[in-house]
Amino acid sequence: MEAAERDLILEPLSADEVSALAAEAGGVGALLSKKSPAYKIHQPLAQTEQDWIQAMAQEPRLIRRPVWQIGRRWLIGFQPDVWQAALDEETADR
Repeated sequence: MEAAERDLILEPLSADEVSALAAEAGGVGALLSKKSPAYKIHQPLAQTEQDWIQAMAQEPRLIRRPVWQIGRRWLIGFQPDVWQAALDEETADR
């Protein structure tokens, strides 16, 4: 199984990449880290999903991490049990 790593803080996603990831992962709400201190700063400013996409592109700490793609599934946030199940399922399919 191939793996690639990208540090979203050092190499932020573009607005187009955030938009594409949101579409794959279940929407902007699935990506948004509401526990991030940056969320409190941006919340009064972001009125639309496009506003949040732009904000996440400018401030990657707004994106829940880690972000994993396992097979065709996108997994957002710290969920070790879900990651393991997805890995088990992916390797069983091979």
